[in-house]
Amino acid sequence: MACLVSKNRELFFSHLRNLAALPSVFTRPDDVAKAMAYCRKTLEAHLSGYAIHEDEGKNLLAVPHAIDRKKPLLYLSAHVDTVDADAQEWDAPYSPFVPYENGHELVGRGVSDCKAGVAFELFLAELAGENKLELENIIFTFTFKEEGAGHKSAVHMGRALGQTLPVSEVETLLLVLENTVTTGASPSLGVYTAEKGNFVIEIQGNLPEIQRTLTQLPAWNPICIRPASEPDSWGHVVTQKGGHACSIPREKNRLTAVILSASETDVLSAGEPDSFGVIPTEIKQGTSSSPRVHTLILSNRSFDSLALIQEQLKGIRYRELKEFAISPGMDMRHRWEGSTCQKALASLTNPQLPVTLEYNTGISDASTLLNTMAPDIVDRFFPVVMGPGTRSQRATTPQRLTHGKNETFDKATGIHATATILSLLKTLKFIR
Repeated sequence: MACLVSKNRELFFSHLRNLAALPSVFTRPDDVAKAMAYCRKTLEAHLSGYAIHEDEGKNLLAVPHAIDRKKPLLYLSAHVDTVDADAQEWDAPYSPFVPYENGHELVGRGVSDCKAGVAFELFLAELAGENKLELENIIFTFTFKEEGAGHKSAVHMGRALGQTLPVSEVETLLLVLENTVTTGASPSLGVYTAEKGNFVIEIQGNLPEIQRTLTQLPAWNPICIRPASEPDSWGHVVTQKGGHACSIPREKNRLTAVILSASETDVLSAGEPDSFGVIPTEIKQGTSSSPRVHTLILSNRSFDSLALIQEQLKGIRYRELKEFAISPGMDMRHRWEGSTCQKALASLTNPQLPVTLEYNTGISDASTLLNTMAPDIVDRFFPVVMGPGTRSQRATTPQRLTHGKNETFDKATGIHATATILSLLKTLKFIR
């Protein structure tokens, strides 16, 4: 499998290159649709034995005409949308929406989260279309909206499982192709069997009220704050490095200290009200003659149960910005030992990348699907998160941050991860 991937690596890079050149920020659905159209065109060109369609959530699905439900079934999943980016944050020669590439890396918004996963699916489909391998019981899925709070398009897939979407009578596996590759001196391919939940709320009040609530909720990270009306001018601007909200704890988020130290007549503004996956890079401070009402958005990314979350919020007036019912993280750690995936990974000889068992500090469509599928199929459904994209590289200069500046796909480890994942699928008998 390593030889096949190596010989065709340029095919993988060409898909990733083309996807990176198609901005698909989740707040601009028309742009996401263009990237989805590229995926659909590729699938239609190479998957002749598949029915290819969009569902109500605009997710793209390719389901084989011939499925053997008495055998295990595999869903592949990657999301096409990305978070936004501030071009001024990025270090030259990098720019978020004009991809940079050399022999070692490809830099641009979304190249790792999650367009490398999208490219993996297109790469596999094209290899099959060129008769370089055979597929068995594999369903390809591409979700339209995974980023940001609010409604996730994967809920439509979750509700369709066992209804209009097939499930196996034996076991249905889900491989979510998020970026789990660690680069550096000891590169590895992460396998996530659990994810932290992602609960997002909005509260309102003047700054003393906001401060009291923030103090009452020590597990919640401030993501965005907006005043009811802005001052004539901003007297001071605090900056910080951006990054994924799940990887920058509350105590390292400068917005926390700014809010807690503000006076009642201060006016604060930071973050975007439609994007809750990133820490704000700019915090504006001004003053007014009287207290102004602010709206604060808070995120809890932890293994806290829904019951514990509701206990934390008792007595607090808030609005759910993401349905709590679909916010808990999946946790398969109690089912991992002896599972089909665990045994298959253990049987791999000389994988291109060492495999490490971890949990996801963020949340993916794996959790959304588990939270929305029919309860009677949960025991026959097994999700894992594992993909060829590169994780944030904080120790490098300049930094490469998945939800921040200079998002980078490392070619060497990405191709090794692709070969390792395909070896796993071969061991599981989903490809030949």
